[in-house]
Amino acid sequence: MEFVNDAKKNLRLQPKSVLFVTSQLRQREIKMASALKSQGWLLGLIYYNSTPFKPEGYFDYIYEVKSAEEAHEHASQLAPRLVHVFSGAIDDYVMLFCRDKIAPVVIDLNDVFTPALMDYCPERYAPTREALALADGFCGRDLQVKAAEKIDHCQLPPHLLLYPEYCWNNTPRANNAEDDEIHIVSVGTISLETYGMYDCCYLELATQITAQNIHLHLYPPWCYRKDHAEVANVSFERDYAQFLELERMTSYLHIHDSLPVEELAKELPQYDFGIISGGCEAFGQRYSHFKPTYVEKCYSGRIADYLDAHLPVLINDEVAFDYKLLKRYGVCVDLKGIMQPNFKSRLQTLKRDAAMKKKVDQSIESLSIMANAERLADFYTKVMRSSAYAYKKRKISALILKKLKRIVPQKIKIMKNFLMD
Repeated sequence: MEFVNDAKKNLRLQPKSVLFVTSQLRQREIKMASALKSQGWLLGLIYYNSTPFKPEGYFDYIYEVKSAEEAHEHASQLAPRLVHVFSGAIDDYVMLFCRDKIAPVVIDLNDVFTPALMDYCPERYAPTREALALADGFCGRDLQVKAAEKIDHCQLPPHLLLYPEYCWNNTPRANNAEDDEIHIVSVGTISLETYGMYDCCYLELATQITAQNIHLHLYPPWCYRKDHAEVANVSFERDYAQFLELERMTSYLHIHDSLPVEELAKELPQYDFGIISGGCEAFGQRYSHFKPTYVEKCYSGRIADYLDAHLPVLINDEVAFDYKLLKRYGVCVDLKGIMQPNFKSRLQTLKRDAAMKKKVDQSIESLSIMANAERLADFYTKVMRSSAYAYKKRKISALILKKLKRIVPQKIKIMKNFLMD
């Protein structure tokens, strides 16, 4: 109880404080916490422990819960000045904190489920629209929410912040041997043909890359880690069966174990290029779950992993937001060049290009989490400042209503007794 009271006092009285709530703790929350710490902020975390990421060392107060209701109850006791709710998509946590606000609420969704963006889970459309209308702020990693506004006419929160996944900027450039071999690396989630998902699948692409005697290395996402068994219906051998078969047929495809982020960060610098792809028919990719607008507007968090490893990124222009971002910094290579016979020689030239290396190093600095820490802190301050009066007004109204509910029945009873006498 003393710990709770201490957290409640500090989170309420410290002007620069925020409570994070998440049903799926990931690198995004941890990086943001580090950024805010550098700005002198106090941070609390309420989370459901469903991922292998560990929050210790990044937050001042940590509470593990088993449900959205328990998370909301804990948050109510803490009475924070601001709540930032994270989720992969709309869920019970986001909805409860938006419908029953204990403070101004910022929501943060990887995927925005609306008809213009998604072609599956239509039951998520209505609650997504509701949450967007109720929230005080939206912190977005990409442009999905603007598409939801423009095409689906969703009402957006009054405060918006575009805040992609940024780099740690803490890894020195590796001194790799300057040989003629080209090694491309892919990390994280891809659409899997075994699930009938073709939007951002890589099997045909892997075949084309390896056919040109270019090495392709795959590191599956965290849900396939051998030390993590929380995700149901996940089987590496089943899900990656077609890639494993291709690996047996060529010495240029290498499928690695899913690694903790700290170990992955040590592995990636040995490669030459990262890769991101989606929505390209020439690579066997067709829209099965996503709409073209989603692929155009979404952001891949693996960009930060690649840049932290000082790798330029191979990407096709259908993944428009990512493509334009990387092109702005001069660190992307058109992946459609794979359809030309001299693609490997071009990559060999870029691998040694000093100008490209300089651009990558400059982009890491600009796209680092610490370089963008102040933007996040300023956004929180604006949300709290503009929402303070409205929130206090709602809270006072709720208290008055609560008292009236107690008083009115008593007055009715008195009137009944008077009339009966």
